[in-house]
Amino acid sequence: MKYQEFLDKANPHGWLLVAESLFEQASELHRTKSAKIIHKDYRTGYKVENFTANRSMFLLGGFSLENAIKSFLVYENPEWVSNGCLSKRLRSHKLLELKDICREIPYPKKYDKTIAAFEEGLESWARYPCGLNSNDIAHESLLDEKLWLRYENLMKTYIKKMESLLTIGWKGPNEYTCQFEFKHFA
Repeated sequence: MKYQEFLDKANPHGWLLVAESLFEQASELHRTKSAKIIHKDYRTGYKVENFTANRSMFLLGGFSLENAIKSFLVYENPEWVSNGCLSKRLRSHKLLELKDICREIPYPKKYDKTIAAFEEGLESWARYPCGLNSNDIAHESLLDEKLWLRYENLMKTYIKKMESLLTIGWKGPNEYTCQFEFKHFA
């Protein structure tokens, strides 16, 4: 019984729900961003402008991607959530490595630059006030509209594909099975 309760949350749909929730929150921040921080470097006179929501959008977006990718991994590898425990392989945050393990994931290579940008942010500037070291100069100005549109398109594709897989059903470990029906309202 306790394995069933665990699988009610750890099945691919559970990962998809978290991915969708984080995606919706990131998208809402993107839609409503209004405040900017303007930093002027008085040594060079160069100004850097960033929306205050960039860091939050990036973190939510990166974690959304991570959960979407992991929904595919759990779908393909039900033993990774067997016996009431997450596999160590699911505890990685290396988005490209996780994506490359997936067999069913759409666009296995097309969005690698987008995924890499979010992975880099999750590992440094989006999580911390600076890069990991003085050589790590990536920062939130990397979050431009083109990157954001690619991210949104990728997430919508991942969600749609996982929904189609879950409509067919999932056979998990410990004789657990589930099937879902999705209805979208405008």
